[in-house]
Amino acid sequence: MRLPCHPGWAAALTDPAVFAHEQAQLAQVWTFLGLTTDIPNDGDWFRASLGDRSVFVQRFGHEVKGFENLCVHRFYPLRTKEKGRGVIRCGFHHWQYNKEGLAVGIPHCQEFFGMTPRELGAKLTPIEIAICGMLIFGRFKQLGATDSLEEYLDLGFPILKALCNRSTPPYQTRHNVAANWKLSLHISLDDYHIVAVHGKTLGKRGYLDRRHLRYFRYGMHSAFINGTNDDGELAKIAEACRKGSFPQPRYYRIFQFFPNFSVCVVRTLDRWYIVLNHYQPLAIDRTLMRMWYFPADFPMANRNLWRNLLFSFNAYWMPYAVGYMNRKIAAEDGGACEQMQKVAHRIEGSPILGLEEERIAWFEENYAKVMAAPPLPPRQPAAAIVRNADKVALITDQA
Repeated sequence: MRLPCHPGWAAALTDPAVFAHEQAQLAQVWTFLGLTTDIPNDGDWFRASLGDRSVFVQRFGHEVKGFENLCVHRFYPLRTKEKGRGVIRCGFHHWQYNKEGLAVGIPHCQEFFGMTPRELGAKLTPIEIAICGMLIFGRFKQLGATDSLEEYLDLGFPILKALCNRSTPPYQTRHNVAANWKLSLHISLDDYHIVAVHGKTLGKRGYLDRRHLRYFRYGMHSAFINGTNDDGELAKIAEACRKGSFPQPRYYRIFQFFPNFSVCVVRTLDRWYIVLNHYQPLAIDRTLMRMWYFPADFPMANRNLWRNLLFSFNAYWMPYAVGYMNRKIAAEDGGACEQMQKVAHRIEGSPILGLEEERIAWFEENYAKVMAAPPLPPRQPAAAIVRNADKVALITDQA
């Protein structure tokens, strides 16, 4: 069976203009940015990417807010490191902003600009922030967009909240891939490649038994649930999560969230782990794969004394083993994606997708819709105040 895929799906792999348009369009989609465990204290912040723009997320007491990472004075990046703590102060001219993004501290403001900071009214571009469990999502809100994060994630919202509701920082690892982010994303939606690419790590176990496997589509997202033949399984999981607990799995599960985030539930000996994967575009041919992992709250049941002792022993060294295996599998996937990137300029038309690649077709359908959506409105004209003899001139230009 040949599943449909948009003929132009590969254009953004090699064409800088198409890639730039893609990233600008994705900036208006709810996108995973980071974890609340990265900003536990007042004033903590981290830098992230939202489509084609650098942004930062900061904690102000019990509030979490986000802004584009540009000072409105001379467009200097406000955050030049990955994370930190402190007030929002530009390192170029020391303009300082409050939690609303308003410039409240401008050196020599009356003398140089002829007015107070409040009269000047300079303000950072905000991003909309929403949280699910410990996961922080953001977007530049498009005019007319009214869907909340909960509505956007659909059945995935209660599932994510149940799986990722913790205050302890998870383990983390990173992997750079010399390939476009969509290639890395596609391979995570592909169960057909496992024998060929992961034979040494996951074993040559043959192809999946589709009698006990279901793919689910919910909103713009998809799920892989092994070990079930129930077409209502995803709804049952979501309902159990709304009541406060993720049901004990029998086999691994994957929940994919458009555009570039996934959550895997995997078994490691006598324990289950949650693995978070984020495919962050760095350039047209570079991706940063960020991974977090932590033990799930549903250990294996029916353990005897010896298995309890083994479980306690495993708890100390298992995180290192899980991290090693994650890096190993990511390196195998990355190697395959890098080979595809080398020939991406020769790709024409649609791929031939089989049943175990069905979720790629779903992703591309959603991707095509986002690419065809109205673009974000241009930034408001930037205002530069320039002292000219005895008068102050207001010069406007498009940012």
